[in-house]
Amino acid sequence: MILSEFMLKVNRWPDMHFTAIESEQREAVIEIYALDFSNQTKGRLLIYRTPDAQHAAAMMTHFRTWLEKANRGRTLRQENPGVAAGVVGARLASHRAASC
Repeated sequence: MILSEFMLKVNRWPDMHFTAIESEQREAVIEIYALDFSNQTKGRLLIYRTPDAQHAAAMMTHFRTWLEKANRGRTLRQENPGVAAGVVGARLASHRAASC
């Protein structure tokens, strides 16, 4: 999984605010979840599965970093909707220019 796939998954649920990453062993597979503690019940979003414990640990490190990034972006969008849209637009423009 890459950053853009992760962002798509967690941003697909705008009413949930994921703040943690956890893993759980299920038979021969390790499942990794994003957690939402903002409601009365804990919400869990399955984001990744792997049979390899070392790979799971490495991915959890990435997911924690990416979740912090997603939450910073969410906070920025909530506080300054115009600024966040401008930042995204500027990034898209520079990406398009670089790919030409």
